[in-house]
Amino acid sequence: MRDSTTMRALAGELLLAAWEEGAPEHDLGRALTLLSIALPDADREQLGALPIAQRNLLLLRLHGLTFGPLLNVFGVCPKCAEQFEFAVPAAEMAARLEGQSPDSRMMMTWREAGRQYQLRAVTTADLLATLGVPEAAAAQDLLLACCLEVSPGEPGEPTALASVLPRFEQLNAAAELRCRIECPGCSTRELLDLDMARFLWMEVRKGARRLLGEIHELASAYGWSERDIAGMGAGRRAAYLEMLGA
Repeated sequence: MRDSTTMRALAGELLLAAWEEGAPEHDLGRALTLLSIALPDADREQLGALPIAQRNLLLLRLHGLTFGPLLNVFGVCPKCAEQFEFAVPAAEMAARLEGQSPDSRMMMTWREAGRQYQLRAVTTADLLATLGVPEAAAAQDLLLACCLEVSPGEPGEPTALASVLPRFEQLNAAAELRCRIECPGCSTRELLDLDMARFLWMEVRKGARRLLGEIHELASAYGWSERDIAGMGAGRRAAYLEMLGA
């Protein structure tokens, strides 16, 4: 799954399919939809069972294939409300995830009070399971219970949560993507959390709408079908659009 050699860029018909299928979903489901389309050999359940750090790594690679090597991030300074834009190399973020040991991204085992505890990293499937829980504390308890086993193979007990929570946060810190930014207005330095699933979806939505606009213009001018236009390379579509505007 870490090998992206079979990953397809979301272009043409694949981009439109990703946008159409992901539109009614939550950001968590959209991440699985985008990866399912880009990785035809991986099923959705398999992708949903990946630790978030590994899923984010795949999303970063998919962004690079589809939209290029830079993540163009927009933000608002929490101090002075200045709007800013900056570019982050996707390869730099991917290297951070790849540089962490596999064990630190996936599993933690320890003994406490005569029992063995095994805690695994959160997956997309775990997070999806908590969406219907209205209270934050109850959702956290459910998430911990999904990820925790207490010997001999028993689910996590509520009384163990106090000792588990710090380890849970440490284990899942590997999934966080953060950028250190400096506000151009007030020079305040902040750490910006990047939700890779949401970020990539916004790029897909923007790209699909742009492609639909090009299809509309070319179909209106030449009578070509949506499939034929979407199947063209971006360069060829741009050349035809340039001729129409000449």
